[in-house]
Amino acid sequence: MVSRRVRFLAPLLAFLTLTTGSVACAGDSGSKETPTYELTVFAASSLSEVFPEQATALHANDPSLKLVFSFAGSQQLRAQMEQGAHADIFASADEAQMQLAQKAGLIAGEPRVFVHNRLVVVLPKDNRAGIVGLADLARPGLRISMAGPNVPAGAYARAFLTLASAQPQFGADYGKRVLASAPSEEPNVRQVLAKVAIGEADAGFVYQSDVTADVANSLGIIAIPTDLSPLAGYLIAVTKEAAHPEQASKFIDFLLSAQGQRILTSHNFLAVGNG
Repeated sequence: MVSRRVRFLAPLLAFLTLTTGSVACAGDSGSKETPTYELTVFAASSLSEVFPEQATALHANDPSLKLVFSFAGSQQLRAQMEQGAHADIFASADEAQMQLAQKAGLIAGEPRVFVHNRLVVVLPKDNRAGIVGLADLARPGLRISMAGPNVPAGAYARAFLTLASAQPQFGADYGKRVLASAPSEEPNVRQVLAKVAIGEADAGFVYQSDVTADVANSLGIIAIPTDLSPLAGYLIAVTKEAAHPEQASKFIDFLLSAQGQRILTSHNFLAVGNG
């Protein structure tokens, strides 16, 4: 049975651990009554705000689970697992990286879509480039930031450019002109957000969930119409290397529960079925 003191400290411990790159949903490892199962979760960087909150909520329901998170670009995490890094759970921001993990024999069972997301364009608050709409992104001389094509956020951004280029109001060369202003390719979406926030880019493609309360006041936002914005589907699965697959499945079940979906939508994600 977990002590009241541990219950009180769990949110603080989660916050402190997150600042070092992971978060623990701490159970009482010394308890003789409740065994503790430590699970390593490899998760897309866009989940770095919401998954710690999920861990804290799950701890209140099941104190036997200790979750340790590693956040990075989905493609980076998948490559790390292929190179032998241990993970019990893999959460990818797109289907492509999950499929590659399956082909590599890393995944047990069938992955599940647990949440959706959409892209937005973010601008520095001062907006010195004077960008007022999506068409402006094709102007020469801008500094556009986006993730690389193998990063889910980068793939979704390029899908938007393809769709927009088929529309007469943008022009057939719209995507080519925007990409010409994006010389660097970031390894994850959080680095795109950081570049825009500090003024190193005039605009960037990020997920709507990345515009959190702590950065919203320092950014401008341009929405992308839903007919031009590919719906990002996040998939999650237990790995074949999972030491405790039954316990790992509990985390996935919690994400798909009503409580788990409420937490996700409170961070501007789109609940499953509401994409």
